[in-house]
Order: sequence, then structure tokens, then C-alpha cells
Amino acid sequence: MPVSTYTNPEREDTQGDDGVHTSRRRAPLPAGQISTLLLLRFCESASVFVVFPFLNELITSVIGGNKEKVGYYAGLMDSVGQIISLVTVMYWSRLSDIIGRKPILLLGTAALAVSMVSFGLSKTFWGLVVSRCIFRALNSNAGVIKSVVGEITDPSNSADAFALLHVPWSVGSSFGSLLGGWLVRPQEHFPTIFPGQFWKVNPYFLPCATVATISLLGFFITLGFMNEVHGMESDLEPLLPPSNQETTKATIEDPVPLRELLNLRVLIPVLNYTSIAFLHTSSNAIQPLFLAMPISLRGLEFNSRQIGTVLSAYGAANAVFQTFFLGVLVRKFGVKNIFLTAMAMFLPMFGLSPLMNVVARSGGGSGVIWFFLVCQLTFSMVMELGYGCIYIFITAGAPNKRSLGATNGLAQTLAAVVRIAAPLFSTALLSFSIEHHLFGGYAVYVALWVMSIGSLYLASWLPVG
Repeated sequence: MPVSTYTNPEREDTQGDDGVHTSRRRAPLPAGQISTLLLLRFCESASVFVVFPFLNELITSVIGGNKEKVGYYAGLMDSVGQIISLVTVMYWSRLSDIIGRKPILLLGTAALAVSMVSFGLSKTFWGLVVSRCIFRALNSNAGVIKSVVGEITDPSNSADAFALLHVPWSVGSSFGSLLGGWLVRPQEHFPTIFPGQFWKVNPYFLPCATVATISLLGFFITLGFMNEVHGMESDLEPLLPPSNQETTKATIEDPVPLRELLNLRVLIPVLNYTSIAFLHTSSNAIQPLFLAMPISLRGLEFNSRQIGTVLSAYGAANAVFQTFFLGVLVRKFGVKNIFLTAMAMFLPMFGLSPLMNVVARSGGGSGVIWFFLVCQLTFSMVMELGYGCIYIFITAGAPNKRSLGATNGLAQTLAAVVRIAAPLFSTALLSFSIEHHLFGGYAVYVALWVMSIGSLYLASWLPVG
């Protein structure tokens, strides 16, 4: 039985010959609930990115100044955190199906605040690891937030809601990075405002404490203003049209056993989510390297300022694009058509990198290279439409409404696995390609191109929506 969501009684739905749900009137999004969820996404993003500007400096100080080993320690810290996530994310997502979404979101947000305070006060490497593990072990907000969105939207507005989830993550990453860069060592930069020994001994505490304070604000706003919608009785309808074998009558049931999630209706959307996550993570891992590497090593030899400008401009443009276009395109062309188009964008994305390098090596003008780069980033923005679409499929694929948390937890768990594997695979193959001149040094793009074709075939198995 497909997952069901609340409907707008004033809206009349019709289903066309192609099986795509259309709506004569788009239901308004529940602004208060959505705003709270977006704030929680912002808190999580800011907590992740605030440490990046000073992470290298902090790790160097706690390991005794051995700069050559910073990369190793940073990778170890991230790997431990990701492994903790693999162990816990399914538990918290599943528990949200039983006790409700709000307690799990409150726990995850409180964990962010505790984690950041601990991180800012840590004086040893393992103190830093434990601090990040508090966040990874107790926070499963990403999947639970998607479950809530699935419960408070209907077919007319779900695409708009899922598209909005991109915005606070992008804004939070920029805001967190800004805080991390400007608020470190406050006694040196703002001695009259932050006098005293405490700020000298704890030079990284202020940016961490600032983000922790924002997380606490998010905690109390969630506590006071978010309604628990999980398990409420209501008129219901599926996000996607049911198959011929399924009833259109939605019911409230108990959470299903985990083994009942292992069916094609659940696994096909989840595997498509892992597919887009793997290819996108691989792209994110090799793109900065490609931009920075010398032209002779199959890169573009951009300087750090150019790379920063490109990536920040892309982030801003992508947030606007996702917000204003995903819902419109889904309503016009259907969820599956947009997802197939998004997955097809990986082909030109991976194909343009070797082309740009060939142009650079042949002495082609910078204008041509910039044109191709803009095209590549435009294709990437279209590709990211796929996330909003696959969230809809995952929500619709849940056996029933009270199994949304477990379904999203399964998706987040598998995505965490590929997000660990993808950077290792893509960056290692990039270096191996260049070192051994495989396919002219472009073997990594050939491999990812082939995987993109396979991902398109997997996407074709999704139901029409």
C-alpha cells in the first residue's frame, strides 16, 4: 500500500491518461511547519560546515604541529563519524515511526548544540572525534525531516516542499563557513570584546558556541511551535498513483517489520537514491581537484580565488533554481520524467571535463572553457532536481504512513555507505588514470559515464508519477 498524506479538501485531483496526478488547485504549504523544518536543516548544515575553515589549524595544534599528518587525522575523524551514522541512523528513523517525529528531531537538534560546545572546548584529537560522534550518533534529522514533509504535503505541493530542503542547507553551509573563518581567535581580532584567558585558551570556541546557540534556538522553536503530525487520523491520499494491484484507500497501520521494506516498491526508489548520491558525491569529490590541477595533469589550473568564486556562485544559483523550478516542472511533466532527465545530466557533466582539458591543452581561448564550465554547472543544477523527485518516490514507496521513518532511514543508511565509498573510488581512479594514462588520463570520467548509463536504466524501473 502506498504511503498517504494529508489532502486539501477544497482541491479536486484528476489523473490523466499517462497516469500522472494533476491538480486543479495547488494546496498551500503549511508555512509554520515547513519553516521549522527548514530551520533545523539550516542548523545541521551550519554545524557541519563551521569547522571547515579552521579544521586544519585545529588538528595541527592538537596533534603537536605535524602538518604532514593532518589529512590522515581529518580523514580518520570523518570516517569514524560516518561509521557511527551507519550504525545509528536506521535506529532513530525507525524509532520515529513508533514514538513520533518531534522527539527525535528535538534529540538530534540538542545533540548538535552539545557536540559543537564540546568540539570548541576539545584539546585532544580524540576529544574532537568524540564531539563529532555525539552529533553523528544522536542526530538523524535529515531522514526524519523528509518523513515529516511526506506527512504534511500532498501531490499538489510535495515537490515544492522537497525543493525547499535544498535552500537552508546551501545557506547554512555558507553561513557556517563564514562564522568559522571570522570568529576564530576572538581575543586576537576583537580584544576589547573578548578579553581574558578563556578566549586565549579556547580560540575556536566562539564560532562553535555561536552555532550551538542557533541550534538551541531551533530546539526551543521546535519544542514550542512544531505540531506532532505522526499518527494523526486524517483523510489521506498517495503522493503517486497506486498500481493496478494496490488499493486506493489509505489506512493507518502499525510500523511494518524491517523485512517488509525489502520489496521492489521500496528498494527501487532507495537504490535510485543511492545511485544519484554515488554519482553526485563522486562529481563533488573530483570537481575541485579538476579545477585546481595543472592542465598537463588533466585539470584547468584555476587558482583558489577562481575556484571559490565558481563554487559559491553555483551554490547561490542552485538554491534559487531548486526553489522556483522543481515544483513547476514536476507538475508539468511528472516526477519520473524529471528524475530521468536529472539522471541523464550526468552524461554531459562527466563528458565536459575531458573536453575542457583538451581545449586548454590545445591552447583554446579561456572564453570557450568558461562557456563549457557554465554549461557543465547548468547541467549539474538540473541533475540536482533529481533529489526532490526521488524523495517523493521514497515517501510514496513506504508500506504505510507509520513506516516512513524506517523507509527514509534505510535510504539514508545506504546513502551513507556510498558517500563513504564514492570519494575514495573517484579520487583514487582519477589519480590512477593520470598516473597510468588510462584512456588518455580520463578513465575516471569514462567509468562514471558508464555508471551513469546504468543509473538511467535503474531509473526506468521507477513507477510513473
